Amino acid sequence: MNPSRVGYPQVRGRGMRGRAWGIDAGGVNPELGRVAVGQGGVVSRAQAISAGYTPEQIRERLSDGRWERVRRGQYAERVDLGRLEPWEQELFRHRRLVHAAMNAMQPGSAVVSHHSALVLQRIPVWRADLAEVQLTRTNGRGEVKAGVRHHQGRLTPADLTQVAGLAVTSVPRAVVETASTTSFEAAVVSIDAALRRPEVSAGELRRLLTVTDCWPGGPTIRLALAFADPLAESVGESRLRVLMHNEGLPPPVLQAVFEDDAGFIGRVDFYFPDYNTVVEFDGLMKYADGSQYTLIQEKIREDRLRALGLQVVRLRWVDLAHPARTALAIRKAFDTSRRTRLAG
Repeated sequence: MNPSRVGYPQVRGRGMRGRAWGIDAGGVNPELGRVAVGQGGVVSRAQAISAGYTPEQIRERLSDGRWERVRRGQYAERVDLGRLEPWEQELFRHRRLVHAAMNAMQPGSAVVSHHSALVLQRIPVWRADLAEVQLTRTNGRGEVKAGVRHHQGRLTPADLTQVAGLAVTSVPRAVVETASTTSFEAAVVSIDAALRRPEVSAGELRRLLTVTDCWPGGPTIRLALAFADPLAESVGESRLRVLMHNEGLPPPVLQAVFEDDAGFIGRVDFYFPDYNTVVEFDGLMKYADGSQYTLIQEKIREDRLRALGLQVVRLRWVDLAHPARTALAIRKAFDTSRRTRLAG
């Protein structure tokens, strides 16, 4: 997945033309529609039959593409995802998988957790296996079964919330759960974003640090929480922060504001004050409108920054795949700034 932001678009069923779940050529089935709306668009075979569909009608709808099988015994309307970015499609499918997995569980026997809880709560995830649903069992044992990873864990009321009708671990709990099972980079991506949420307090994170102290992933949790910064405003900026840290670059100032005689120039993603260097990350959506006006304004902005004596380094998603080369580009800007100062 390669998002500069996480999108949660509204999508409609293929060829539905304004129709909703349960409204077929043969008539309206509002009962199944109400059930589906409360379950993320997913219904079970038993629920469909209870709402009046016969096994033959279910097979017919699966066969002709009106419905799709999300997992065994769990169905949803087929939707056209063609207009969505690839990562948005992955997120949409994962949310359906989560609802299908929970719909197949005994009520009260599991809680959505780890990266699945983050996806439901609109927190970015990086390099998460979105084909696998993450649940924490309130009974039973930990195992991986039918595309669902069942964790064992002790949860308190402070660890829980409700999202889309499902019991879910809270954002603070979910980010430390995810950090315990993933890389430092992936943990920072999610924690940077989570820190911008009002429900994520310093006190709650301190509590969770104590709770997770002896977890197998405890060191990653502590390092990621200590490094995290809510001023990183996108997945790309968070990943670039980690890259610069790993490559031994000095810590930059985030979202520094610059002005000149004409007034406000703008905020920059990263500023190295000791080296008069600005680093800007150009995410996928930054120039989405493709307008000439936008490009001209960005060029004017960059010229004004350079007029202040700043070096400006622009980086893109592709640069994140080449850490050493990217760090070298920033260091070359440092050297240019130093030579310019000495020459002056």
